[in-house]
Amino acid sequence: MDPLRDIEALLAHGARGPGTDAERRAARHLEQRLRELGREARIEPIQVRPSYALTHLLHAVAAIVGSVLSVSAPLAGAIVLLVTATSAFCDLTGSFHLARRLTPSRASQNVVSREDPEPGEQAAGRPGTLVLVAHYDAARTGAPFGPRFTERLAALGQTVRRPIGAFEPFFWSIVVVFACAVLRLPGIDATPLTVVQFLATVVLIVSVPMLADVALSETVPGANDNASGVATVLRLADRYGGDLDHFDVWVVFTGAEEGMELGMRAWLRAHKHELDSERTAFLCVDQVGRGTVRYARREGYVIAHPQHADLLELCDQIAEEDSDDSESERRASGRYGARSYVSRSATDAHAARVAGFPAIAVSCLGALDYAPHHHLPSDTVENLDENALDRAFRFCSELIELIDERLGPEL
Repeated sequence: MDPLRDIEALLAHGARGPGTDAERRAARHLEQRLRELGREARIEPIQVRPSYALTHLLHAVAAIVGSVLSVSAPLAGAIVLLVTATSAFCDLTGSFHLARRLTPSRASQNVVSREDPEPGEQAAGRPGTLVLVAHYDAARTGAPFGPRFTERLAALGQTVRRPIGAFEPFFWSIVVVFACAVLRLPGIDATPLTVVQFLATVVLIVSVPMLADVALSETVPGANDNASGVATVLRLADRYGGDLDHFDVWVVFTGAEEGMELGMRAWLRAHKHELDSERTAFLCVDQVGRGTVRYARREGYVIAHPQHADLLELCDQIAEEDSDDSESERRASGRYGARSYVSRSATDAHAARVAGFPAIAVSCLGALDYAPHHHLPSDTVENLDENALDRAFRFCSELIELIDERLGPEL
């Protein structure tokens, strides 16, 4: 299989924003592509509200209003800020949506391919299910994704030895303003309190035009994020479908992931009862078209949720074997350069993990653990690296074989 051909075919459908006609055309294309591989495939419609930028713009405006109000009416300001902080936290963690209900609803879809065995084969042959996941929609660009800003944020995270997520300053500013409003309730009005509240409010004010810019910006081509993941999952499904000893291989191509994992969350709500958390594992492939292999140890916009220990152990084993090779051997064999990292963003693996399933996310990133063309118009086929695509495929292949060999017999 030629991954670049699959990537180009996906990009040919246009700007695949969540809930757009281009996303629907891409879904039909992937359904047909899976059938060409000899797999069953179907499209599952879902209803989503994908405008995360508009959602958090509402949060920012509400928090600014609450901050100003708290100076003259601390109780009213604290109530506004409590509701805002709760809504922002639940939206960023995927718990439930409050302010997002004020944003437009759109029709999206997931593309699902199950490997249903013949009657009696499940119990006798393959008791487990391995779900390969990649989202096929593309994101909007905007000021927060500027290359200089992204690189500086990543460099700062390396300096302080803690990654800094794009939403962290925004969310914690809401929390700080709320704490200041609570302190004003008993009559505290010290100058340091006013300074802290003012600085946090300034961060929120700055976030307003940045979020508005994302909401109004165009959708990027999405070659790396995440047509590269789709192409890799197609290769893996073709290679391992029906070939594992202990696992059936399912494929889920999620829509509306760029709305904060909406497609994956909808699929889990619809199918969670069909899956046994002790016999199911999720492998998410996201942005594997440039850089060396990374696997997320923890993921999350606000709370970095740990990925499954058994899957991390298997990834660590592959990475350790990779690092044992000499530099010349790694260059000759095109090895992975694999290592773990902590992501202050989230992939579909995060949604599966929060739902209680073993899950791991595999990406390819640069030295500072970020993708150079992430959510930019330059995320095109020309800026992909075929070696990175191959590294990701072979790393995931080793991981799948280890899952089948090590975890399969315990099912």
